[in-house]
Amino acid sequence: MYKYEQTIKIHNIFTSAEHNYFTREKFDVGTSPDIEHKSIVCEEGKGLRGDRFEFSTYPITLFSLEVAQAVCKEMDIALEIKLFRRNIVVTGVHLNSLIGKRFKIGDVEFEGLAHCAPCTWMNAVMKKGVYAAMVGRGGLRVKVVTRGELSLGETLLYVNEYIYENPLTPLKKPRIP
Repeated sequence: MYKYEQTIKIHNIFTSAEHNYFTREKFDVGTSPDIEHKSIVCEEGKGLRGDRFEFSTYPITLFSLEVAQAVCKEMDIALEIKLFRRNIVVTGVHLNSLIGKRFKIGDVEFEGLAHCAPCTWMNAVMKKGVYAAMVGRGGLRVKVVTRGELSLGETLLYVNEYIYENPLTPLKKPRIP
């Protein structure tokens, strides 16, 4: 069904039951822990079980470890991947290229819905300037089209268009699928 495949790596899978930043008053940081998983079942039409976005319009967010590393290097801060509050952290693909497209990671089929814009909370919980450094590189909001399980480690990404963009390339302007 898909024309191209490329190897990517899943480094982290996180869920959190409640919002720590989003929907909260400024500087009122929540205390809901990030739960790290070695594998997780992705249910069709839902987000990750027990996650704060499980039943939302944008149920899962993929995020690039390359972007996290670059932002932390640019800002001269230690990498604490949990502070980015994204669900699935990967390397090896330009996530913005998947906006408006169907694709598979392993045996889970997704639809790329939209870019996940960073929020100003990044400045409060990490360092002033992180928000600006993440503009256009905040991740990819996706929904599950076909049920399956994701696990940490190398896996294949299946797509219908070859993705040639560097994972660090920011989204130039908002794209609506």
